[in-house]
Amino acid sequence: MTKSGKKKILKHPPHWKDDFSVDWDATDYVSRREFTRFLGLSSVGMAVGTTLIAGVGSAVKPVREAEPLRLGRVEDFPPGTSKAFEFPEKGQYSLLVRHEDGSFSAYGQKCPHLGCAVYYEPHDRVLECPCHEGFFDAKTGDVISGPPQRGLNVVELEVRDGELWAVGGGGH
Repeated sequence: MTKSGKKKILKHPPHWKDDFSVDWDATDYVSRREFTRFLGLSSVGMAVGTTLIAGVGSAVKPVREAEPLRLGRVEDFPPGTSKAFEFPEKGQYSLLVRHEDGSFSAYGQKCPHLGCAVYYEPHDRVLECPCHEGFFDAKTGDVISGPPQRGLNVVELEVRDGELWAVGGGGH
């Protein structure tokens, strides 16, 4: 625009139009409304896709029953001690804890945060993940503090004729 408020008409098109030779009159412009609609529909499509993928991924997997594993005689485990053992499969470790009151608990030893091995801290009576200072209740396996968002996998135990057996659970 000129100082008088009239539009200045160029006799020659600007030089940049030679480099970007687009026929602007023949080009369809995308309006803000069309662009917003595209973004909205794309977002909805991605949300639906992500939900479907999450649903399929978290579908109940068939549970393969583990063979019961004899852990030892009850009196072999003094109160306040722990023992690692392979369960439910070879190479998958679980941790047995005998509490001061004489009861037992066992959990999959893999921390649900990043998979580090947890260990029993008898002085504090907690299970600790040393990688990022995650702490779990030794009686329940629930998260006490730290980055883990869920508790440890529980291993089901049975006492049979004075012997302690791991009979299920503990899957990683």
